[in-house]
Amino acid sequence: MCGIFGIVTNNQEISVGKVVFDGIKRLEYRGYDSCGIVSLCNSKLYVKKEAGKIDEIYKNVKLDEVPDGTKLALAHTRWATHGTPTKQNSHPHLDCLNKIAVVHNGIIDNFMELRNELSSTGHTFNSDTDTEVIPHLIEDFMKKGFNLKVATINALKKCKGAYAIAVCQVDNPDTIIVARKESPLIIGIEEGKTTYCSSDIPAFLPLTRKCYIMEDNELAVLKAGEVNFFDLKNDNELIKKKIQNIEWNIDAAEKGGYEHFMLKEIYEEPNALRLTMKISEQLLSKFANALLSADNIYITAAGTSYHAALAGKFIITRFLGKHIQDIECSEFETQLKGSLQNNSVIIAISQSGETIDTIEAIRWAKKAKSVKILTITNVVGSSITRYSDHVIVTNAGPEIGVAATKTYSTQVLALALIAVSIAKIRKIISDEDIIKYYDALTGIPNIIDKFLEKNVDLIKYIVNNLEKNMNYFFLARGISIATAKEGGLKLKEVACRFIEGYSAASAKHGPISLVREGFPIIFIAPPDETYNRLVGNVMEFKSRGGRIISVVVESDVKITKLSDITIRIPQPADKYHNLFSPITFMPALQLLAYYAALAHDLDPDKPLNLSKTVTVH
Repeated sequence: MCGIFGIVTNNQEISVGKVVFDGIKRLEYRGYDSCGIVSLCNSKLYVKKEAGKIDEIYKNVKLDEVPDGTKLALAHTRWATHGTPTKQNSHPHLDCLNKIAVVHNGIIDNFMELRNELSSTGHTFNSDTDTEVIPHLIEDFMKKGFNLKVATINALKKCKGAYAIAVCQVDNPDTIIVARKESPLIIGIEEGKTTYCSSDIPAFLPLTRKCYIMEDNELAVLKAGEVNFFDLKNDNELIKKKIQNIEWNIDAAEKGGYEHFMLKEIYEEPNALRLTMKISEQLLSKFANALLSADNIYITAAGTSYHAALAGKFIITRFLGKHIQDIECSEFETQLKGSLQNNSVIIAISQSGETIDTIEAIRWAKKAKSVKILTITNVVGSSITRYSDHVIVTNAGPEIGVAATKTYSTQVLALALIAVSIAKIRKIISDEDIIKYYDALTGIPNIIDKFLEKNVDLIKYIVNNLEKNMNYFFLARGISIATAKEGGLKLKEVACRFIEGYSAASAKHGPISLVREGFPIIFIAPPDETYNRLVGNVMEFKSRGGRIISVVVESDVKITKLSDITIRIPQPADKYHNLFSPITFMPALQLLAYYAALAHDLDPDKPLNLSKTVTVH
């Protein structure tokens, strides 16, 4: 998730270079792979940008040094989505005349069409990014006589997708134009003196506590100490917005007011899923066709990504008509040495794209045989992508908390989208059913939003009632075994409880002997084809004294009657499908783990002995 910061001021005492540098430093927590600053002075744009960390770039190009007299500057930290993390792809991006600079957070879905259109009329592009079309579009409209504001509005009308943008132009040295659609943008203000724009409040919080929160489809014209807002959907009508006073301290603000990154990232899941739904049909078809043409298919990952692989494998095989063998990446070479065949396809999943065991598994496979590697990751240009034939980036944005939350959900969604693409290509279900699957997938973010809005107190109640327990079972059948394993792993990671995530059927072959009066057992119970058999498992464990906590849908009756407590997942009639329950059920278990960690005085963002990315064996 990119970070934007900008300033326009008439305060002679402000060091614009230092303010901008400090601003993007305070956005580092969002995650990034490159950064850049553009300052406007004496009718000229001065750009400094590089790939890498801010402190490293500072040493190379002195990011905080801008020309004397500078009163306007924009800065950007980039989380790559289009184009690898390089200086060339770093923001800001300029037009052909080097008179317009743009920084952008979001994704322009139709950038290739716009780029081709602009190239055909003589525009030259210097990067692989989607963002670069924006300054060129503005340039075109300004050449037609429109002022900066109207040219920006007209440019945005041609762009499909999500954006928060900030624009400056050399002939308007006292003005920044900003606009927002589906990406955050906040305006900070010292009235009469200085105006700031930022992706998040912490960038300007030490400078002012007065701000405006921009909403979707709003544009603002920023001048020193003043701002005017316009409605992009209603003929650019002037909007009056209420100024807000920020009560947070800087530490809380970096987490968006949440106590921990883990909680913030759980609440970010709906938007991360909406962005991941934007994966192009062309890319999904490449994955689908590779799987359809393969003689053998393997799926490999580690930890949470492996549980996503288990869920995704189940969904894909429903439509593929072929077996997919799941293998943990650390065992990949050991299990397949001597048996890996040419014309095999390997699906590799890694949140960071730097997991050493996953990288070594596919690197070995590429050396051993003629195989195709399909990768799902959250990081553009990460190491794993260098060994891959096709790559899907999940667009979850940076995940700071060590315990993966939104990256798990988006990985499963990416695999589900591949599955539906396979069904379309094979024509094994009707067009009407395809639409129903897509409707169910697009409805998932709203289901999670609704659950998070209404069930936090219930999760806290469950944690308080189970606080003394050190051991748990998470049990399920079918596709929900992946949910049980991942839910159990979350509780194990952040609350340091001993968890067994298990098949409810297999649990009868040994684990059931551990059950005593009050032993907590969490059943994952969507109303799918395994439901009635799971009812029998619930009864078996209940009869031995187990305390039954069940995750069910709103309409559930049978398992609800057998349970001591139920967690109920919203189930809109036209936007729900049991096949996607590994996504809709997971936030409940993530919240359970989060509040259990707090109950045991543990920091959920920093689980004991764990790191975010495992880069050593």
